[in-house]
Amino acid sequence: MTEQGRSHPIDDESTPAFPEDREKREARRAEGPSVRSITAEIVPFLIRGPIRYLRTTLRSVLGSLLFVLLLTVRHGPTRRSILGSFGVGLVGSFGVITASAEDTNGDGDENGAGDRYVVGLEAGTSTASVSRSATQLYRSLDLSSGGSVVVGDFDDDTRRQLEGRSDVRYVEKDHVRQQQVHSAVQPSESVDLSDEQETPWGVERIGATDFHGKGETESGATVAILDSGIDPEHESLEVADGKAFTDCNGGSCASEWDDDTGHGTHCAGTVAAQDNGTGVVGAAPDVDLCALKVLAGDGSGYDSDIAAAIEWCADNDIDVINLSLGGSDEARVLEDALRYAYDRGVLVVAAAGNSGSVGGIDYPAGYDECIAVGATNDRDEVPDWSARGDGIELVAPGDAILSTVPDDEYAYLEGTSMSTPHVAAIGAQLMSQGLPHAEHTDDVDDPGGVRGLLRETAEDVGFDEDEQGFGLLNAFDAFEELEPITTEDVTDVRATTATLNGSVRSIEDASAVDVRFEWRESDGSEWTETDTESIEPGDEFSVAIDGLTPDTEHDVRGILDDGDDTSTANVETFATGLDELAVETGDVEAIDHRTIRGVGKLEGLGDAESVEVSFSVRRDGDDEWEETESQGRDSIGTYEDDVSGLEPETEYEVEAVADGSGERTSGETVTIETDPEPGIPEIERFELTDDSTGQFVRCNVNWGVADRDSDLELVATELRYADDDEELHRVATEIEGGEESGIHTVRNSDRFEGAGEEYEITLTVTDAEGNVTEETEEVTLDERSPAPSIDRFEVSTDDFLGTPETVVDWAVSDEGEELDGVELELCRADDDEVIDESSSMARGEEASGTDSLRGGDADDDETAYDVTMRVTDYFEQTTEETTRVTHGE
Repeated sequence: MTEQGRSHPIDDESTPAFPEDREKREARRAEGPSVRSITAEIVPFLIRGPIRYLRTTLRSVLGSLLFVLLLTVRHGPTRRSILGSFGVGLVGSFGVITASAEDTNGDGDENGAGDRYVVGLEAGTSTASVSRSATQLYRSLDLSSGGSVVVGDFDDDTRRQLEGRSDVRYVEKDHVRQQQVHSAVQPSESVDLSDEQETPWGVERIGATDFHGKGETESGATVAILDSGIDPEHESLEVADGKAFTDCNGGSCASEWDDDTGHGTHCAGTVAAQDNGTGVVGAAPDVDLCALKVLAGDGSGYDSDIAAAIEWCADNDIDVINLSLGGSDEARVLEDALRYAYDRGVLVVAAAGNSGSVGGIDYPAGYDECIAVGATNDRDEVPDWSARGDGIELVAPGDAILSTVPDDEYAYLEGTSMSTPHVAAIGAQLMSQGLPHAEHTDDVDDPGGVRGLLRETAEDVGFDEDEQGFGLLNAFDAFEELEPITTEDVTDVRATTATLNGSVRSIEDASAVDVRFEWRESDGSEWTETDTESIEPGDEFSVAIDGLTPDTEHDVRGILDDGDDTSTANVETFATGLDELAVETGDVEAIDHRTIRGVGKLEGLGDAESVEVSFSVRRDGDDEWEETESQGRDSIGTYEDDVSGLEPETEYEVEAVADGSGERTSGETVTIETDPEPGIPEIERFELTDDSTGQFVRCNVNWGVADRDSDLELVATELRYADDDEELHRVATEIEGGEESGIHTVRNSDRFEGAGEEYEITLTVTDAEGNVTEETEEVTLDERSPAPSIDRFEVSTDDFLGTPETVVDWAVSDEGEELDGVELELCRADDDEVIDESSSMARGEEASGTDSLRGGDADDDETAYDVTMRVTDYFEQTTEETTRVTHGE
């Protein structure tokens, strides 16, 4: 994954926009490196220094390794893995972009990992058949109307078949994206902030310091950092939640989402470093951080892992996603995931890239759902390395950005990776004020909401639109543009009455303000005003009104007068109820095999002060209804209830019911069928293939499992000799969801003893409830071929310098192609004493040769000798023949 982070020496001769900040850095340079700063020299090396520190020669490789060793000797290892630093250093030193350790498929390249592909399916299409066709299944995603996604290893034939299916939208490589490091931070730029707190120049430049504290609400916003993780123990960071979609390298990771490169921790600090008197302070210290680890310790991350993290954000109430990563390749799985999140109210901010005007905007920033962020320096210039393109939406500080790095350290880095967190932080603060991320999610040109407000208040810094977009992020103006009064949801709605609600934000220099509401029928033009009341800024206010028209849409808006100006709030629309008792049966769904959930809508209360609402339920075909426990309601609106104790796979009829003032009414009848009774996990595929080699007895186990409750947990394969309890080999895989498939390879390392034996192979699948299903198959593996054969054994006699000689012309073969050797022996007839012998190497399927055996007395005429030939294979199976010859005949 291309991280849009660059580390870069500060331009000493430039004129800073914030001299005081620059002067502090200059003073540190003059003092020279401290012990802490020398120690911190390892930080950029581990984070992103390798490609600049290390080039393409052996000399630089050795020099860099020596550098790490010296630092380790002098200061000792941190909790990060020193061995891991060597690995990253070696990769970066040659400037090689390599696949991650998971890329073991042979035909991978810099853009993809071998046979690992993403298959996008049409909405409503079952993933079962695609999952079963994968030789290895990694994950599946359900992106709602966008369709499902299956990620796995697929061979060429399978991919061609999938590409031709009408229910498959796309088949694309699951790209492995890599870090791209452009330059290294100098040692003096690692900052010792152990006894002080510094506000980075970027936080000041966008006006975020004036914004601190003003965005606090009872329900703050959450920013998810999709990156290399976040250091969970950093003194300046508080991480509310985290989840790993890739492994954290080494045993020193404090959590599964710990940061083993440093990039994610730097981004997190820019967003929300705490205002605690130590280190740095972020652009929005009040927002919550969520660490989603999608980049591994070697800087790589699969598109599907990033997409899974985006899906998780959409399903777990994340407000803002920060994507300080990118690459030149498009990926439809990322586009699907971004649309899924954007449609569910998530603001997505992504780094535009560091390739200047050459490469255009990186992906995912290039997708419409993302705010693509370029960079500026402290002179309000767009650096030449910041990406250009029509899709640039905003620019933010990205040059020489001071922020947090692992192990309570602080360092300067540069890149659009550093710009993006500024925008994410301010976006989250605005969302905490109740603004949606966008009011019109289908209109990229006029999105409204937070996205629209950031565009409207951006500062023009004099660059072309393809360089600066709408301009430089301006947090102060964005906050100032917020309407001081907000119209909230209308409550207690009946046929002719309702309660109007509003709230007022904090207003400087105002101890009290006058507020009121205006309301009208939605198709009318004249507004009716409520009485004015005086409240303190930051308070909420409500007014009950009557005289409304039944069953009619109405508009309402709040009005504020602070003595100087009058502000009009947003318009909220609500519908009054019917002037009679009325209820509607809404959605009814099966929760499980014994429970259904009903949703009803009370549409009118008639003359009743309050009514009791409930549901009537009966088995389809029965005469008697059963009633759920009633709920009291004094206004229109929806209600729901669960009905339990039902029969599995059975159809039931459901009606919403309302009782009030002696009246009773019900909605239309809805029929629903309960789910099948959950059972133990099922083994759908259990296929064995002998895969033995010249070293091991092996068997490939192609398995597919499913669970009706979608709570699969573990699948394991065990190998043992038939009728023997001792386990020879076990392979296990943690799984989840409703169906999974894959291949396990089990082996017996002792081929000499194990070839040709009968084996039992047991497949076991377990779900989260502890239910277990297993199947056992018997198979003979690496079946031994017959013993080798002697195809030619011709013996003749001769004389060699006065010594009798026996010449043997031989040929042997073996069906198993595992010949091991040929031995010849010469003995006097009826005597076991060996006079002479020889041996010859024999390998493979066939061998032949001519050997001589000498012995005996030349004066012994007509002496009989026995010649024995013996051929052996790998398993010591032997074939032997003996023939008699007479010398001197």
